[in-house]
Amino acid sequence: MIRKTLVSLGLAAGVAGGVLATAGSASAASFVPGGVYPSVQACSDAGNAGFPRGRWVGFYCQSLGYGQYELWVQPTY
Repeated sequence: MIRKTLVSLGLAAGVAGGVLATAGSASAASFVPGGVYPSVQACSDAGNAGFPRGRWVGFYCQSLGYGQYELWVQPTY
């Protein structure tokens, strides 16, 4: 009984340690989702609108299919 409990606790600690070890921290190179748009032009316009405001330093638009595009931005940290 005690052995099973210790094995379970060890396994849980190992999983938790593995999650912490592989969790990356946010960096300036990370892109985050910024919205979904009905066309590549609308996505690009939204991406370009963030530059003068200093909201991000880079962006790209990813096709989601069915004419929708997701804006991914590289925020300033």
